[in-house]
Amino acid sequence: MLREYCESAIKGTEELLAKIDYKKVETVAEHILNADNVFVVADVGRPGLALMNFTERLRQLRIRAYRLEESPPTPSVHKGDIVLIGSVDGEDATSITFMRSAKTLDIDYDLFTMTKGSTLEKDATETIIFDAEPKDELIAEEVFELAFYVLLDAIVLYLQEKLGASKEHMQKELPNLF
Repeated sequence: MLREYCESAIKGTEELLAKIDYKKVETVAEHILNADNVFVVADVGRPGLALMNFTERLRQLRIRAYRLEESPPTPSVHKGDIVLIGSVDGEDATSITFMRSAKTLDIDYDLFTMTKGSTLEKDATETIIFDAEPKDELIAEEVFELAFYVLLDAIVLYLQEKLGASKEHMQKELPNLF
């Protein structure tokens, strides 16, 4: 049964990633490269965990990346920074509160979501829509979450190449105090 779960997850993720608009994803990657700082809104749930992981990977590339509400204190957000949000439905109250504040500060944000026409999409600089569907034992949200991890890792590889960071550099930047 475990094998079937894995095969279902891979197939669902592969089908979903085939429908992604990669020009928009490249635009998000360029926003990251051109930002003074990158902030992620990591709400509860697996999209938040994916973005937390992504933040760490960006730090390996020496990109100034932070999770809002993280300890140690996150620096303040300013024009020239980019905020990234992952939200299944685009209606998370915490994310909406952050973005209303960001809008008053003239801060851009990019959104990764399953839901077209959401509150968060209205003011997003770029929106990546994951047109997820249930796959065998997986609900659509699970397919979205798995594909989100894969896409974020692909963005890291893209940025790694654009910055000329070698695999050796990335390995050297892994935590090593344990």
